[in-house]
This record gives sequence, C-alpha cells and structure tokens, in this order.
Amino acid sequence: MGVQFWWFYDVIAVAAVLVCMFVTIKRGIMKAAVSLVGFAIALGVAFSLSSSLAGSLYTKVIRNSNVKKLDQSLTEGRYMDELENYLENLGYNIDIDGGQLKKICFAGENVDENIYKYVNNINSRKVEEEGIFMNKLHEGYASSLHGFITKQLSEYSAEYAAREIESSPAKFYGFFKLLSDDDNLRPAAEYIVDNYLAAPYTSEIKLIVFIVAAIFLMLITIFIETAAGKNSQMEPSIVTHAMSGIIGLFKGAVIVFVIAVMVRLYVVLGSNKMLFFNHDAIDKTYVFKYIYNIIKDM
Repeated sequence: MGVQFWWFYDVIAVAAVLVCMFVTIKRGIMKAAVSLVGFAIALGVAFSLSSSLAGSLYTKVIRNSNVKKLDQSLTEGRYMDELENYLENLGYNIDIDGGQLKKICFAGENVDENIYKYVNNINSRKVEEEGIFMNKLHEGYASSLHGFITKQLSEYSAEYAAREIESSPAKFYGFFKLLSDDDNLRPAAEYIVDNYLAAPYTSEIKLIVFIVAAIFLMLITIFIETAAGKNSQMEPSIVTHAMSGIIGLFKGAVIVFVIAVMVRLYVVLGSNKMLFFNHDAIDKTYVFKYIYNIIKDM
C-alpha cells in the first residue's frame, strides 16, 4: 500500500466509530456509560504513564547503549574528515587543509565565521554569499554526523539530530570541542546523545508506553462491561438509543486516537519511508490527519 491508498486511514477511522456506535446501542446505555468512563480513565492513565515513565526508561535502559554505539561509530570513522570532504565537494574548487579546519572547529568559538573566512582565503576569492554558504555549512555539519548515527542507531533519530543541528548550529560547537581528544571520543558521543538523540528516543518510548497502557486498560474496561449483569439494562427507547449512539461515538473516537498513536509509532520506526506508513499518505486523508497531527506533538 502506498500514497494512493490514503483513503484506507479514513475508512478505518469511520469504521471504528460506526462499529462502536452499533455495539454500544446494542448493549444499552448503562454498559455504554460504564465503558465510556473506563475508556476515558484508560486514556488519562496512559497519557500520565507515558509522560512520567518515558524519560526514566530512556535514561536507565537506552541512553548508555546509545552512547556506547555512537562512541564506536565515531571511533571507527573520522567526523572531521567527512566534513572536510563535504566542503571540498561543494563545487568551490578548494583544497581544505585538514589541520587548519580542525584548529578552527576545535576552538569552538565563531566556527561558522572562521570557516567562511578560511575558505574565502584559500584561493583569495569569495566562494559564495555568506548566507548561502552558512546554510550549506550547517547542512554539512548535519549530513556528516547523520552517517555516523545511522551506522548504529535509528534513521529517525539521525534525521531529528540533523534538523536540530541545522536550526541551532552554534549549539553544535560543543561537539567540535570534544572531538579534539582522539583517544577518548565518549564525551563527544555523550554530547550528541544528550543534546540531539534523547528527544527522539524518549518520544518512541512514550508512544510505546501509551499504546501498551491504553490497550491493556481498555481491554479491562471491555471485560468489566461484558461481565456487567443484564439487570442494569434500562428499557430501550429512542432516547436511550440516541444517548448510547453518542457514547459510542466518543468511544470510537478514543479507539481511533489509539490507532493513530500506533500509526505514528510505525511512521517513526520506519523513518517515514515505509510504503504505507508515511506522512504523504496521511496528509491526503480528510479525517485521520487531524487526529494524527495532535499525536505528532506527543
């Protein structure tokens, strides 16, 4: 399934709501009210758990492993060599002195400006307008690191780090300073993990915790609703059917929300490159995209 099957998301959303409304009307308003309260509690508890546990789970379970993997990646390769090659391939016809580039970067102060001055002095001519060059330079910072991250870690985290580096390049200077010690690159790895990779990994954990908690608590609610005695059933009428239908509508919306969270997790894990689980397909939907866009900020 690809972008052309975007309608499948809307069909699933509408079908989930209609099924919930039908089942809720059939079971009666009392059970419907119980299940709605249960679903609301499930959603609230899932939000609370995902927000409170994600950070600590990342710190205790994931962080050290990420630092170790990135340290290995940085040790096996040489970031400054990648940046040097990137600058030489920009079409400026310049030969970069690796030692001079390292001296500028390792100083960790006014790196952008000093690199721009340096490349302009190589052939005694301006290579590019400063603003254009800076954009390319920041892209070079990001793309050079991107490869080191994807060797051991997720593509999604690498893309997130790249966007952050390009948006706040001065923050990246701290990484340059730590690269000066070739014998110990763990501090450099820790800097990247803590400043650029913590957020995407925490987001993934948050989604997983939310899904597990929400589904578990909703299943408990369904079990309680099913086990409720028939004596609690009110005399059916047009009013009770209508109220049950409205409750079913809200229950369906909760289920669609949980489905959207699951889709978001698939998109993240697939780095938005999966055949069906991608932003392009979701953006073409009429209904599902509004729910999905809420979850993107989780």
